[in-house]
Amino acid sequence: MRGEQIDAHYYCTMVSTTLISLVAFIISRPTAAADTTSISKHQIHHTHIFHTQPHVIARTVLSNIQQTAINRGGDESSLIDIDVSSTQLDDNAAVSLVEELLQRLQNEDDSAEEKKVLLKIKLALAMNKITPFGASKLIDILINSMEEEEDEIEKTVTNGTTIVGLEEEGNNVDVEDIDATTQVEEPSILIEELDLSFNDIGGNGIHPPSTELLDSIRRLFERNDGSSLVPHVLVLENCGIGAVLCRSIGRGILTAYESKTKTANRSRRPSVLRLGGNSDIGDAGCVALAASLRMAIDENCNEPVLEELDLSSCDIGDAGAEALALAISSNHGCLLRLDLSNNKISDAGCKALGRAIVDARLCSGITFEEIILDNNSIGDEGASVLAEALGCGASKSISLRSCTIQAQGMAAFGSAIATLVNRKDCDSNHFHVDLSGNKFGLKKIKKKKSSAGRIKDKASSNIKFVGKTLMGAAKRFSSESMGISADSDDDEEVTGGLIDDIDEENDIDDGHKLKSCGAQAFTAEILRAVKPSTTEKGNKQISIGMRQCCLDDAAIDALSASIVGSKAIQLSVDVSMNGFDEDIVDALAHENNEEDLLSSMAEEHMEYMDRLAEEANIGFGFSDDEFDGYDDYNQYDDYDPYDF
Repeated sequence: MRGEQIDAHYYCTMVSTTLISLVAFIISRPTAAADTTSISKHQIHHTHIFHTQPHVIARTVLSNIQQTAINRGGDESSLIDIDVSSTQLDDNAAVSLVEELLQRLQNEDDSAEEKKVLLKIKLALAMNKITPFGASKLIDILINSMEEEEDEIEKTVTNGTTIVGLEEEGNNVDVEDIDATTQVEEPSILIEELDLSFNDIGGNGIHPPSTELLDSIRRLFERNDGSSLVPHVLVLENCGIGAVLCRSIGRGILTAYESKTKTANRSRRPSVLRLGGNSDIGDAGCVALAASLRMAIDENCNEPVLEELDLSSCDIGDAGAEALALAISSNHGCLLRLDLSNNKISDAGCKALGRAIVDARLCSGITFEEIILDNNSIGDEGASVLAEALGCGASKSISLRSCTIQAQGMAAFGSAIATLVNRKDCDSNHFHVDLSGNKFGLKKIKKKKSSAGRIKDKASSNIKFVGKTLMGAAKRFSSESMGISADSDDDEEVTGGLIDDIDEENDIDDGHKLKSCGAQAFTAEILRAVKPSTTEKGNKQISIGMRQCCLDDAAIDALSASIVGSKAIQLSVDVSMNGFDEDIVDALAHENNEEDLLSSMAEEHMEYMDRLAEEANIGFGFSDDEFDGYDDYNQYDDYDPYDF
């Protein structure tokens, strides 16, 4: 019986290995690149495998490397995407996999007779059983491999303080001048990305903090020689990371910038750092990272300290946001992309970040690539400051989804777009603003009621029926005789508490709607300020996200008018997920040639504005002439329903 169990286990293992190899062979086939350079992309994915031993998965991945090498052919570069996430790899299996992987790739590169091919590697080890000890060993493998490579280069290239190749000609050159006199050979293997997310390695989870890991992280970031095995992208999301590990990263960055040895390839340090989902980082960890960004100044280098910093869902408040703002304003260009979504930042932190981005632009001409502040407690005040950053071209992309922005903040973004159109000093002609999830529209949201709510409504309707019956009897037998006085049935039902208050949504005056609808306030600022000098569209493209914003028909008409009227820009608005038909969504997004529909909706808005003006004894005069954007909209300054 025991022998049958062993045979069954062996059979299942062999079947699993065969299936894994088959899937890997199919996935690892090269795909054509989108650009003109010869780049082959290979995927070796073994994810969510729970019934196979870790060493079997590691062995299967390594066996696929040989087939991938054959498929590379004569390409100029190749990207191998290796994903073994959620496969229960422990420390030993993960370390063995990385060691064997690097060894095989380096041996293959050394044995290549033809020109060397640039090989980029993306390695995902997320959602496994890696501990702080295993993570430290993985990083040490990269560091030790780099140091061995450096020793070989030093032995073969230099002799003491003199370069051998130049010494034969009688020229003594210091090693510090090697960049100015020789061309360093480009590396053939690059670690593009290392993903260790969802492994309990940060020290704030089940496993205690590891001094070895803190030291390894510090050494990884203090590399200052452009070594190719340093991952360009380091992902440590949801790893239990706290402020202590952030301080180690900061020390490594500062050590690198304080070092006297500097090379042109210094960007090979991790320049994209993603730490999202680590709630123990908080303001303390954010301040530590911000301090390193602020003090890592190098006047001879134009590269950012970090290209991207992701601190989403890290329990960061205004203190952390203001610390990052100080770094951005003090060390211009230290950071290009910042994600602080899902935190506890209010208008104060948002305004500090917005002013810092504007300062960097005005002082040194640095343009911030992207700032994401989704799902924070940011209202009109913070949005208005970020709108100023957009208006002066200081940021190419701003995301404020699911915040608390209303009409005043939307008006600020409309004014910023109008200002941006007339600027000639912008580094880019493409800008994006995402304001989705902000309920600045007027469409009422229908909430689904629970079973208890439906029972309550049924009981209420029964009470209303009884009340109406009594009122009918009162009318038949004279209301005065029963001591009941009311002007109408509705008034009596409200007075007696038998029904809810009457919905007054339809009784809101048009002027109030104009002031409270964010989409119409946005449109008003654009049409008032934009002065197209030609009928042709300009070269600036601005896309606005307004998904799930409770937009009604009047808001859609207003947005259509902003698109048609702003002739100097190519404006597009994403209004999907607001309950409108696809043709309307496509029209505002400039898709499927819906220009006629867009124009008709714009005319509806202008006719609506004309009716309001007539009520105020001011005629806009759009009924007889074709809608002409700014010229028609702005000629009557006395009537301003958008004045806040």
